[in-house]
Amino acid sequence: MSFSSDIKKELCNVHELPINEMAAMMYGMLYAGRLVNGKPVIQTENNDLIAAARSLAESVFPNERIEVTRLVNNGGSLYTFGVKSRRLTERFGDFSSVNTSVVSGNDADGGAFLRGVFVCCGSVTDPKKEYHLEMVLPESERIEPLKSFIGEHGIKIKSTLRNKNTILYAKTSEVIEDFLTYIGAGIHALEIMQVKIEKDIRNRANRCVNCDSANLDKTVAASEKSRRDIEYIIETAGLESLSAELRETALLRLENPESSLSELCGMLSEGKPISRSGLNHRLKKLSQIAEELKSER
Repeated sequence: MSFSSDIKKELCNVHELPINEMAAMMYGMLYAGRLVNGKPVIQTENNDLIAAARSLAESVFPNERIEVTRLVNNGGSLYTFGVKSRRLTERFGDFSSVNTSVVSGNDADGGAFLRGVFVCCGSVTDPKKEYHLEMVLPESERIEPLKSFIGEHGIKIKSTLRNKNTILYAKTSEVIEDFLTYIGAGIHALEIMQVKIEKDIRNRANRCVNCDSANLDKTVAASEKSRRDIEYIIETAGLESLSAELRETALLRLENPESSLSELCGMLSEGKPISRSGLNHRLKKLSQIAEELKSER
């Protein structure tokens, strides 16, 4: 089962919702549905969604006619769900905008409404791959009122045009976490947070490894150049041409080609403490001597 399917399965557990949230979620489902012969219906292949819609309708519109048809296609089932009642329009309106008499300003009703919208037309990509949430409504004129409604509740969702359809989407983990928490999918919001933490730790570790690797490459390259310069001095002028300090440094570098400057500092003769910058200055002096010898030839 996909990450998105898991979320919808969680959200379709509607049995413990208060009646006002049931009504708001039922309204959200139909708002995200399509018009067939002027009537709002839900079309889906999701069994959990159909079961949730039936349960909500039986609670919100008791004793009213509920129609569910099933079309078998290529081994799968496409369900069409609708409520045959004049009370539907009386209760929910014409769906041209978000009906504030159904969805009041409180977060419980607002979250339930968006919960219904999402289970019908939303999806979330597995956060291990990327952060992406989107909702595609079959009735495009309902997009802008829905976007405004979501924005009024503090969630910064965006819209774009794809194949002549307007898509509501979010591509940041924080917005997706907020949205899922708001509609009642807190477990999956926490899962996204956990994935993000793991990614941050892994990325930080990779940066450290890359930095260490780069520093090691620089150390090896510098050591190799120092070695070649010292060997050139020995071949042309001899070690005796160097001062005692430079001679000791040259021999130490040749004997320990893979050691860092800090390690070389600790190998120098006792009673002659020297810093990394001091040792680096000596090595630069040796390179300068080698360059001068080369220019004389």
